[in-house]
Amino acid sequence: MIEVDCHISIKKDGAVFINPLKTQLLQEIKKNGSLSGAAKEMEISYQHVWTMIDEMNRMAPYPLVLKQRGGANGGGTSISEYGERMLREYQIIQAEINKVVAQINVEINL
Repeated sequence: MIEVDCHISIKKDGAVFINPLKTQLLQEIKKNGSLSGAAKEMEISYQHVWTMIDEMNRMAPYPLVLKQRGGANGGGTSISEYGERMLREYQIIQAEINKVVAQINVEINL
């Protein structure tokens, strides 16, 4: 069976703003509330996670990820309202693309 597979990357000025890996990172941060927890879950380095967050936050008009340094209550990481919106928008776009790709896969295998 022949199959088309499609993953969406949203770019800003030619640089990748958000893609499947970055959306997974946002979801893991939302779930874990920490960068190290997200990195561990995704099996990537903490530095890579930090770099992806920095890239997204620098490209966006508002931060997607909010970082709080350690203190009496410890540090933490959360997704901003804008980050939640971008995650939802990406998922809507991906769902629409998946519908088109599913139809293409039916047609190419007739």
